[in-house]
Amino acid sequence: MLRIGQRKPVGKTARLCAVGDIGLSGRARLSADRLGYGRVFAEIAPLLRTAQCVLCNLESPIVEGISPSALFKCDPRVAGALRDAGFNIIHLANNHILDHGRRGFADTLRWVSACGMRPLGAGSSASEAKGVVVCEPSGFKVGFLGCGRTLVRQAPTGPAYWEFNAAELVESVRSIRPLVDVVVVSIHIGLMYLDYPKPEHKGMAEDLMRAGAHLVLMHHAHVLQGLETTSAGAVCSFSLGNFIVDWQEGNVQVSLVRELQEEGGILLAEIDSAGVVHAGFLPTVISDEYRVAWATGERGMRILERLRRISADLAGDYVRLFAQQRAERNTGAIIRVLGFHLIRGHFSYVASELVKLRFEHLRMLLSWAARRLVGKL
Repeated sequence: MLRIGQRKPVGKTARLCAVGDIGLSGRARLSADRLGYGRVFAEIAPLLRTAQCVLCNLESPIVEGISPSALFKCDPRVAGALRDAGFNIIHLANNHILDHGRRGFADTLRWVSACGMRPLGAGSSASEAKGVVVCEPSGFKVGFLGCGRTLVRQAPTGPAYWEFNAAELVESVRSIRPLVDVVVVSIHIGLMYLDYPKPEHKGMAEDLMRAGAHLVLMHHAHVLQGLETTSAGAVCSFSLGNFIVDWQEGNVQVSLVRELQEEGGILLAEIDSAGVVHAGFLPTVISDEYRVAWATGERGMRILERLRRISADLAGDYVRLFAQQRAERNTGAIIRVLGFHLIRGHFSYVASELVKLRFEHLRMLLSWAARRLVGKL
């Protein structure tokens, strides 16, 4: 375990566990169908069940009545498996929640609630999606806020999720801070496959912690990123990695840093009415059978050592490391995705993506092209 901070508790304590992306679709669904959905989390569930607050990001909607082989689609049995494993707060504000339309979104909300869990960052309306989810373990209040950066246009009415807005999120933290004892913020954001968060996202997390957030939890990068603690004892995980997903699922397979895509973990925090007493990170891996397993031995030590190293890098000027990795790991994947849609005549999708291009993307492309050219010389 990687230990984070330590102070004496103030009164009673409670346990909080958080993990990253969960998507029981693709080959993960086939495995769960064969082995049983309860088997997916069986190895780590005993720890999760010791916590009063257990959070994950559900990456695949729970949808009924469509092909089981549809991309990013969970069987309803997933909801019961999550509940039985100990999860009770399900982050839904992410870039896949509308993959199967409003009906799929509504089905997901219904199944999560029917199994006694709380949807985070999503609800029957925009105002509900932006509301605080309150848990009261051990006699004090823990308030959760959740949002995600998707850049997807939502319908004006009906099910909604909280689209990320930094200023709005900081203000929400400030507004709920007097109403609860502990503030936890969950955000689906970041650039995929990188060791380091975008510098703007690191600054945003620090703004949230200054505003009163005790824990900031990010996901979407599909690999573990570093941890940061403040002098006041607040903790941020910039990416919790993949807990259980099929890394091959999608229109384009990204085998880049495959081993890192199979690694995740549990952020375990003991909290009291004043915030985080102490925290730790326990590494996990996705097994060949698509079950969540503890990362032990050499693999576990390697994950923790990587986490220590990149966390230390974050304490300094890591912008050059970030820019280099972004050019190396993101550019090729983006080009393959655009090529896939272009060949198939999905011109509206390609156009919508090209509209988002900024100077930083051109700089990234030039850096990537230059490195490929040098490599061929």
